[in-house]
Amino acid sequence: MTSQLRAVVQGQALFIGVLTMAIAGIADSMHAVTIPLDLGRAPHVTSKVDHGFNALNGVSVAGQTFSLDFMFKKNEFVRFFTVTSDSFVALITLQTNDAGLVGFLDGTGFLVDQQGNPLEQRQELGSASGDNGSMAAGLFPLVGGGLPRPLDSFGVHLDLLLPTNPSFSITDARFTLESGPGQPFGVGPGVPRDIVPDEGSTFFLLGIGSLVQVLGRVRLTRAG
Repeated sequence: MTSQLRAVVQGQALFIGVLTMAIAGIADSMHAVTIPLDLGRAPHVTSKVDHGFNALNGVSVAGQTFSLDFMFKKNEFVRFFTVTSDSFVALITLQTNDAGLVGFLDGTGFLVDQQGNPLEQRQELGSASGDNGSMAAGLFPLVGGGLPRPLDSFGVHLDLLLPTNPSFSITDARFTLESGPGQPFGVGPGVPRDIVPDEGSTFFLLGIGSLVQVLGRVRLTRAG
């Protein structure tokens, strides 16, 4: 082998090695997690479903990117009725072992159908950060009226970017689906095909918390 050919081969080997390490580094920073969720006994009509999960417990807050697939168990689905609030939110809340502002979650998300395909265009998430070490991000899929209703969703996909604050780690996580009071969604199968607003009557559901207002469409900033 001539010296020129040997140099070319060595150069190619070095390039492949660098590329392999780069790909490995990217793969290490990307984490795909599937989280099965039980929406409760179907059918029922509600304005809130709330679940804790521990898939991210112990993860350092170090700027990683996570792809989270919340898939509903037992072939259940969420049905958005005509009456369902446009401010319906799919909210993820992460608690850390920090006692102050740890930073903001960034990301995008979308609803998925029974095959896991997107039901809508990818949307930017609303983001909030608490002064107790918590972070939250919310998907508002019905804002703007772009999705026809009634509509069934079999899961939620979120791509999240953690802030860079590696001295702290995640200790707890919750996933919440919430609509406005009197503007419920259904958990199927077996729910009505649709529920429409009735101007002649008032529809109350007991035990419904108010919709999380802190997200809105406004990103909070650190005071000072």
